[in-house]
Parts: sequence; C-alpha cells; structure tokens
Amino acid sequence: MIISVKTKEKGLKLSFMTFDLIYFIQIKRIAAGLSQEELSFLIGRGNSFIGEREAFKTNKELWLGDVSVMAKIFDCRPAEFFRSVKGNGNEVRLLSRQSLKGDYIQYEVFQLREDDAVELLYMINEEDPLKKYTEREKLYLLKLCQTEMEGLRSEGFFTNVERGPFDIFRECRKRGGHLIKAEFVAQVLNEYVLVSGPAVLKKYKHKDKGFVYLAI
Repeated sequence: MIISVKTKEKGLKLSFMTFDLIYFIQIKRIAAGLSQEELSFLIGRGNSFIGEREAFKTNKELWLGDVSVMAKIFDCRPAEFFRSVKGNGNEVRLLSRQSLKGDYIQYEVFQLREDDAVELLYMINEEDPLKKYTEREKLYLLKLCQTEMEGLRSEGFFTNVERGPFDIFRECRKRGGHLIKAEFVAQVLNEYVLVSGPAVLKKYKHKDKGFVYLAI
C-alpha cells in the first residue's frame, strides 16, 4: 500500500538485508509467544534491545552471538535469519508506528520513498504482554519459577560456571515444563541479584555472551 503524503520525518536508513533480518526476528518472536523484553532477556541483552530494533530506532548491528542464541530459542538454523532477498543490497528509510488495539499491540512499518510517498511494508499484531496473565496467574507462575530456580541453585548449577539467560530458562523448563515463562525467570534472577542482604548470584556482562550469571 502506497500513501502519497509528505512527512518531515527522515526515518532510519539501513540496508534492506538488516530490515529483513529484524522482520524475520519479529515474526519468529511473536509466533513463539515471547514479548520484546523476554527475547531481549533470553539473548542476554538489556530490556529495550529488541524493542528498539523492531521500532527501527537504531541502526546498530546484531551480533552473530545474538543470532546463534535466537536460533536455539526458535529451533531453527542460524542461516535462516539471513535469507536471500531481492534488493537486499539497497538501503531503505523506515518509519514505524506502534499502537494499542484492545488486547493487542499493532506494529506498522513504512518505507519513506524518494518521491516522498510512504509505503506500508507490513503490519502485524501481537497479544499485549501486560494483559496476558491475571494477577493470580502471575503469582502462580512466579512461584513455580522460584521453586525450579532454587532447585538449580541448590544443586550447584551456577557454581563456577557462567550461565546465560537462555541456558537458565531451558533448564528451568526441563524441570517445570512449559508453564515456565521467560518473564518470570528474569524476575526471579533479579531477586537473586538484587536481594536485600547478601546476594546469592552476580550478574555481569560477558564480552561475547551478553549478561551472564554466576554463584557468589
């Protein structure tokens, strides 16, 4: 869909290949039922990492390590993230819009063309993560994660070994099943790191792996 309107916004310029990579990640993320914050956590990045890229607010490249972890999360090959796309050598200027539509978040991404026309490249919806669980469900899911995490810690899972968020999430899910959600694993880890009194885990940024956790 092409809309012939003028805009003062310059948009973000990036390669078509990078645009397609981010689009592929967003499709996979939503299909997996992960929020932007959850995927950011699982690859060892800050909470806003995926959201900033899906909103096309930054042209910073993803690390190959990020793609490698996401391939494990989405159960696919890393090569699938770098698809052969016609026009992938060209640069595009993009604008994005995010809005709430009832219980869903709607994402729209537009290309700013040289003739000042605005072209809608894609529109996609996902369930609003803030409305996914009731308060009672949140308490139950958090308690479940706390139980499994304490089991891992007491068995020495974090002792003398740097553990990435996805490895921790995967082990908790092996023990607790699919009711283990990344959102609550992240919350429990923060409790261990930021606990009042002596902390039981330390969190730091690894040069290759992003954030990792280790027993103190």
